[in-house]
Amino acid sequence: MPAISLNTAAAISGLTKRTLWRYIRDGKLNTNRESGGGGGRTYVALADVLALADVALTPEDEALVLAADGDDPAAQCDLALWLLEAGRAGAAREWLTRAARAGYADAMCYLGRDLLEGQGGARDEAAGMLWLSQAAARHSPLGQALVEALHSAQGQQARAGDDVAALKRLLDDVERQVILRVLRETADPI
Repeated sequence: MPAISLNTAAAISGLTKRTLWRYIRDGKLNTNRESGGGGGRTYVALADVLALADVALTPEDEALVLAADGDDPAAQCDLALWLLEAGRAGAAREWLTRAARAGYADAMCYLGRDLLEGQGGARDEAAGMLWLSQAAARHSPLGQALVEALHSAQGQQARAGDDVAALKRLLDDVERQVILRVLRETADPI
């Protein structure tokens, strides 16, 4: 039976770690194993967490959760996007941060956007620009386009006026253009 860490269980279930520990203490949730040592993580069965939280995942979603819990940066970024779709921006920011710190350029782009827009917590323009710059330095087409847009007159105006709505529209437009360009470039000519 697949097991996940308490941090991951809290992220996908929406339950706090404190609530999960209470469920463990009360016998409603069993630990599968606990790593030894002071820095060990407690693991719980994924199916048990899903049942307690009344969350349904497809087999693909379950595989994604397990890969993210196993420190796969691409899966962590995808899990963050799944959490954003579920309306859990704060938890998404945590997963984007993990993936970005591991060097995953897509996560750097999404984290940079989140920090600029403040969707998953406090706005931090300097940190947002730093993450986008790092993605651009890794030759991310999206990172490069976002940095260019933010340094344009329109981007500078939105940033200077703290106009989050205008900033979001600008970044959405740039992201859409980059995705369409990449799709055209990689389309099968048949």
